[in-house]
Amino acid sequence: MKTITFDTENAKIVEQAISSEFGCRVSEIVSLRDSLVKKVIVFLLSKTKKYDARTLGHKYQISYLYVPTVIAEMEYMIKTVPVFETKINNVYERIGFESKEKACSA
Repeated sequence: MKTITFDTENAKIVEQAISSEFGCRVSEIVSLRDSLVKKVIVFLLSKTKKYDARTLGHKYQISYLYVPTVIAEMEYMIKTVPVFETKINNVYERIGFESKEKACSA
């Protein structure tokens, strides 16, 4: 099993991009409360950096068993809500992730 170290600096860049795109504070992303922006950060980091469920669950204070459900929810929202897909694509542009088609399709 390959271990992937969590990159805090990269996560902060993604958190800032999400907070500016979704109009929220970074504290809402890292809080104990379950929110849409927390799900978005978990989705983006799992797709762009290939973090496993345990790492993301520990960092963002959600159960690692819930992470696959979060990813499935975000993929469903991308397919069904056009405005949400636009926001996700804007976050990809802000963080400089080139292959957003690979990350959005699963």
